[in-house]
Amino acid sequence: MSQHAPKTSRITVKVEDPESRDQQLERTCALLRREAADCGIVVTRFDATTFEVALSPDVPFGLTRELDLL
Repeated sequence: MSQHAPKTSRITVKVEDPESRDQQLERTCALLRREAADCGIVVTRFDATTFEVALSPDVPFGLTRELDLL
């Protein structure tokens, strides 16, 4: 029986500067989209510089939802 490496289900992003925020988050979403076979992605903002991008079975495949905890 072969073992597969576990999928990355969530990535924390520390934004370097406001100007690059969207680019950083889009790159991270693109990484997780490669693994999203049957779920979508949720992007959670914890504060002005900290975000979490995660696969979520609560989000339909192909969609990205945002959650703002500010």
